Amino acid sequence: MRLNVLSILVVGLGALMTAGITKAVHLPPESATGLYSGAYTTTPGLGAGQDALAHLLADDPEKMHAAVARAGLAYTITYPFGILGPILMIVTLRKIFRIRMADEMSDLAVAEQVRRPPIAVVDLEVTNPAQAGIPLKSHPLLQASEVYFSRMLRNGVMSVPTGDTEIRVGDFYRAMGTKSAVAEIVAALGRPSTPDFNSASGDVQRTDFIVTRTDVLRRPLRDLDLIRRAGVAIGRVNRAGVDLFPRASMRLQFGDRVTAIGSEAGLKIVEGLLGNSPDRLNRPQLIPIFLGIVLGVLVGSIPIWIPGLHERVRIGLAGGPMLAAIVLSQLGNIGSVVWYMPVAANQLFRDFGLAVFLACVGLQSGDHFLQRVNEGGGIMFIVWGALITMIPVFLVSLVARIHYKMNFITLCGWLAGAMTSSPALLFANDIAGSEAPSVAYAAVAPLALLTPIICAQLLVVLM
Repeated sequence: MRLNVLSILVVGLGALMTAGITKAVHLPPESATGLYSGAYTTTPGLGAGQDALAHLLADDPEKMHAAVARAGLAYTITYPFGILGPILMIVTLRKIFRIRMADEMSDLAVAEQVRRPPIAVVDLEVTNPAQAGIPLKSHPLLQASEVYFSRMLRNGVMSVPTGDTEIRVGDFYRAMGTKSAVAEIVAALGRPSTPDFNSASGDVQRTDFIVTRTDVLRRPLRDLDLIRRAGVAIGRVNRAGVDLFPRASMRLQFGDRVTAIGSEAGLKIVEGLLGNSPDRLNRPQLIPIFLGIVLGVLVGSIPIWIPGLHERVRIGLAGGPMLAAIVLSQLGNIGSVVWYMPVAANQLFRDFGLAVFLACVGLQSGDHFLQRVNEGGGIMFIVWGALITMIPVFLVSLVARIHYKMNFITLCGWLAGAMTSSPALLFANDIAGSEAPSVAYAAVAPLALLTPIICAQLLVVLM
């Protein structure tokens, strides 16, 4: 929430600066939307602003075409620095605060462990007679904490305990959960131990499966009830590279990697339930992709009414597909249609799309660029665009770093997201040596993309 509020502040300050500069230096009103869109490299914002101009001046086609052309000219001149500005800002902030990337990465890792504690695994021996005879499902500590037992060793035989298993003195359990919760369970039941589970008798194995069957998606683990159906416990769920605690309320998603513990026969049952078909992960689902694009185009075409405005605004062909993608990815699937894209395909689409987009912008901007700069006060457009690009994000970045003590890695990702700058994100990932900035970028990019689309149209309607 904080990151998004700060990003809206950047975008809003930029719109106010654009309006103020346009009024102060007596620029043509239609130049405002192009100046703003170029400074924030929001091509969807330019398209939305030009559409608003076309609707506003529909009664005078000649004036309408001239206004749309002037907006495009302002955008073309200011866009190149809009690309470079966020990258220069990251470099500037790094110099100002004398950032050491190794320290920032270390602090970020510590903060991440506090926010999402890693799953601890501890073997314990039951030595407290007061705990004997209590079924695991009735134990108050196990009910209150996120701890479960994945293995039990009793009389030299290893098995997977169930909720009906009664605790006995001399039992050995493998407890999994947060470090503090596991320590509390160990202290209540007995003491830490190091039993040799590997040499114990009993048909207990551990296997990783990939969730690829659609009929188990969006169903909580308690409904699947694998421990009763197959005698199999879920050790952990890895989603997008992050280990998650397998709560009973957790709903599986397509592509989850599930660690299952149980007998060979039980594991085969679970494999059949989950699918475990890696080939499905490696094949891009083209039909869902195109359905999502079509739905996104429809969403982007819906007019939005804002009180006090005579014209309605739209989020356009970039905002619509993005909103549709967010909603569809949250749903996960609709019947047999799965809204999933393999990581490699996702990366290819992103890199290829960005390369084509920048090439097209370069071809459009480069044609007679110097001539356009020299004519019609182009140099001043560059100056105003640079100020709109740099000043708002610089001021808000100072607040984020000084007041909120924001980690520089997070700050870089947030800055790239607030400016909707994919090149800045690639630069931030490069200097961080990881994709850690992408987390902050992903948190703010949707709202940071939609807000300038609205602002670009408001600059047309209100100027």
